[in-house]
Amino acid sequence: MLPKIIQQYLKLFPEEQSRLQLLQDQIKNGEELNNRRNFNGHITGSGLVLSPDRTKLLLINHKVLGLWLQPGGHWEPSEANPRLAAIRETQEETSIQIAESIPVLPDQILVPLDIDTHHIPANNAKKELEHWHHDFRYVFIAKDMTFTHQAAEVSSAKWFDLHDPLLAFIQRSINKMKTLKII
Repeated sequence: MLPKIIQQYLKLFPEEQSRLQLLQDQIKNGEELNNRRNFNGHITGSGLVLSPDRTKLLLINHKVLGLWLQPGGHWEPSEANPRLAAIRETQEETSIQIAESIPVLPDQILVPLDIDTHHIPANNAKKELEHWHHDFRYVFIAKDMTFTHQAAEVSSAKWFDLHDPLLAFIQRSINKMKTLKII
């Protein structure tokens, strides 16, 4: 499944070939990418949750990292694919009701809008070494603006205007949504 997702993704975004080399190498080597103890790197799924009118993006303030991020988390071995992880984590962290999932390819719902590989620092409390997350980002439309953040991992959540400077960290995803006329 993962090789096909990456193949379809790179057909849409061929300029990202070199940026995704680590992920491609891990897939080629048969690594368990839904195992959070794989400290070479593993896959996470996240939700780019748009307001019903598609003018705002829902972010959470992550307690451990102390950063505003899109809701998301680890792809669990019990889940068939990273998209299911994105849905589960988005709903767990925000209690948001998803009205619609927007595929970037109509017949390929598992292909994400964006894949971002980023460094995660060591976490001594969880006995986790530094590693890489390959974050598969999927677009969801919220049923309404109502949410409740999950207190265990999230200190707060908030809707941000798509032009807010705080969203600079996710600008590539926003640009893709504009190019694909999602927003």
